[in-house]
Amino acid sequence: MNIILHINIIIYIIIFISTIIAISSTNILIIWFSLELNIFAFIPLIIKKTLTNETEASINYFIAQALGSITFLLARTILLRFHWLVITNNIILTISILIKIGAVPCHYWYPLTIEIIRWTNCLLLLTWQKIAPLFILLYIILYKTSELAITIIVWINALAGGLIGLRQKSIKKIIAYSSITHIGWIFSGPINNTPCISVSYFIVYSRLILPLSIFFYRIKINEVEDIWQKQKLSLIWIIIISLLLLSLAGLPPLTGFIPKLTIINILLTYSFITIIVLIRGSLLNLIFYLNIILNILIRFQENISTNKIKITLKIQNTILAIRFLALFIFYL
Repeated sequence: MNIILHINIIIYIIIFISTIIAISSTNILIIWFSLELNIFAFIPLIIKKTLTNETEASINYFIAQALGSITFLLARTILLRFHWLVITNNIILTISILIKIGAVPCHYWYPLTIEIIRWTNCLLLLTWQKIAPLFILLYIILYKTSELAITIIVWINALAGGLIGLRQKSIKKIIAYSSITHIGWIFSGPINNTPCISVSYFIVYSRLILPLSIFFYRIKINEVEDIWQKQKLSLIWIIIISLLLLSLAGLPPLTGFIPKLTIINILLTYSFITIIVLIRGSLLNLIFYLNIILNILIRFQENISTNKIKITLKIQNTILAIRFLALFIFYL
């Protein structure tokens, strides 16, 4: 047991150090080496119990990260051999980081891996494992990429995360697609040369996703339907989780709304259409967050009420009303 604990400590130290080196170095080869070291340290965490599904997740993760690394080196080679192909190099470099971070249109491996792995590893993949690729991509966007390319990345991530997430029943997949929408918000920061806003947004997002992951890990919920299998949920826990989910959706006046409001104020001088797209993506996120919250409330009401059918019907009608309202606002 002590040996396993020591191995885990060493793995976490390697993950931490490799990320710090990647975001602090200016040499592309050192950055690439740090990213690779981070990958090979994270994979043993996924397959720690050697289950078939976790082995599959580790293969998905490895293939995606290897493809991103190859594309990253390809961009570096093009820059060294053909200095005049700067635009092509920037596009390939951006694609390589989009693959590594799991952003649209290179996101296919991301929700599949999130759904299979344990909640502790989900938390790492949703937060810490994104730090190095995010910093690299923010640098590329800020200094190397055109505003049109930034805008396209922001739009497709904000909308795709919300639209695809509506069809999901797995809580892990919902959170994965929600994080893709948040990536759209994060990438919108450098449009007006304000990467610090993006970093602040990511910090707030990480602080919100941490207690959520701990909660779902403790009560062992992976699907929305799993809520109905739980005997009784504490009212305090229900209130806390509901507030966290609503804050993650950016509902004012909760904490998650503050970085969104800051980005909206910055984008007012740049592109009003981008603001509308981002808000619509957040509204779609709000719909499937409300689905989780109201399912929890239905279960709670059934545990304390003798008149279960009437209360369930009222809450279901409330769910439909809120969904129609959010969709109406989305299509305005």
